[in-house]
Amino acid sequence: MKKLLLVACVLMLATPALALAQDPPKQDAKIDISGAWDMSIDTPQGQMALTVTFKQDGEKVTGTQTSPMRETPLEGTLVGTELKYTITIDMQGQAATISFGAKVDGNSMTGVYEFGGMGSGAWTAKKKQ
Repeated sequence: MKKLLLVACVLMLATPALALAQDPPKQDAKIDISGAWDMSIDTPQGQMALTVTFKQDGEKVTGTQTSPMRETPLEGTLVGTELKYTITIDMQGQAATISFGAKVDGNSMTGVYEFGGMGSGAWTAKKKQ
C-alpha cells in the first residue's frame, strides 16, 4: 500500500512538469502580401480593374494603386489577416481620402472601401503569379 501511495505522489508531482515541457502551440505563419495584385472594385459605374502593388515591412504596408487614370501611393497596416490602407486622390483641387479594408486569405482578399463619407463598395483582389 505504501508503494502504491508513493507512486501516486510521484505521478502527481511529475505531471505538471511534463505538461510544462511540451512544445508551445504553433502560431500561424506570418502573412506577406508583398507583390502585385489584380484588384476589382465595385463602383456606381460598374466594375473597375486596378493593379495594387504592396511592400510589407512587419505590420506596415506601403505601395501604389494603379488605375487607368493614375498611380497613387498607399499606406496602411496588416495585422493578422486584417488589411487596412488609405490612398489620397486629387478631385478637382480637393484632396479625397479613400479607405480600404480587407481580410487576406492566402492569395486573395475581399473587402470594402469607403470614399470619404460619400459612398462605399466592395472589392476583391488576387495575387499575380
